Amino acid sequence: MIKFDGTYYDGVHPVGQPVTVMVSANGKTSFVGQEVSYVCDWLDIKVSTQLGKTARNLTLPNGAKCETAAHDEINHLLEKDSRSRSGKWLHILESRWHFVLLASVAVIAITFGMVTYGIPALAKQVAFALPVSVDEKLSEGTLAFFDKHILDPSELDEKHQQRLQKKFTTMVERSGDNHTYTLLFRRGVGPNAFALPSGHIVMTDELVELAEVDEEVLAVLAHEIGHVVHKHGMRSALQSSAAALLLTVITGDISAASGFAAALPVILLETSFSRKFEHEADQYAFDYMREYGIDTKHFANILLRITGDDANEENSAFTYLSTHPLTAERIRKFTESGASN
Repeated sequence: MIKFDGTYYDGVHPVGQPVTVMVSANGKTSFVGQEVSYVCDWLDIKVSTQLGKTARNLTLPNGAKCETAAHDEINHLLEKDSRSRSGKWLHILESRWHFVLLASVAVIAITFGMVTYGIPALAKQVAFALPVSVDEKLSEGTLAFFDKHILDPSELDEKHQQRLQKKFTTMVERSGDNHTYTLLFRRGVGPNAFALPSGHIVMTDELVELAEVDEEVLAVLAHEIGHVVHKHGMRSALQSSAAALLLTVITGDISAASGFAAALPVILLETSFSRKFEHEADQYAFDYMREYGIDTKHFANILLRITGDDANEENSAFTYLSTHPLTAERIRKFTESGASN
């Protein structure tokens, strides 16, 4: 006979009662205490898995439970039936530091892979699955937020605006994209341009005034159209709102993605495009300029001029609106390539 101590909970009263558990050779199991007397078969008892030295629960056929730390006795009893296998391996894995270390490394690796590759891949899938109407809905609220809190009305000469609008219209017609593009002029955040998911591209007066020729402005606009074509704005927002992204993927309900519309302005303000996104938009601008005979040096020239301007330092808190990360590599590509052949 195997005997050990435990605490018996009848499922009615919150306070447990000390009991002695006795298991005979034929499996007859008795729970005996001052106010407890219960007998059942050992095989009818559900035994919880051992985790370190944590007490285990014995769930009895009558709905009661017995808590005990008599692991040696219970493990001896479990060796006689198949229930010991899974619990034994779990205990071994949990109690060996090298297994714990291996599991920790695996969790870190999986988490890193999910953040680095998994979430961006899911964001791309969801972004391209969403209809343009969702892009438009999200962007309307975002633009209204920017106009109210960040941007000022344009003071650019109307004829200048019309000239650039006409050239912009030609650009979007060539893009073959299904977004409805709109060029908007604003003032107040230094020489800058940014694209919203809907195809609304905002260009500041300061950037237009900084450009020496229209081709420099067109180069920047081509870059921003590239962001829209590749859905970088929506993908960045989804990656920054992983909960909405995962919910959309799991449920297939696009309303989950559109549900964070109210938070999108803040998300975009705090989000900067990744180097990959910038290179994709650069490549779009590069290909456009080469195809339509615009000297690619115009893009390099405006980037260099923006880099040397101090106005952006005052708006460094607004990541999305601040000048896109500039690198010597990006500028060198457009400088060395020259005009299309």
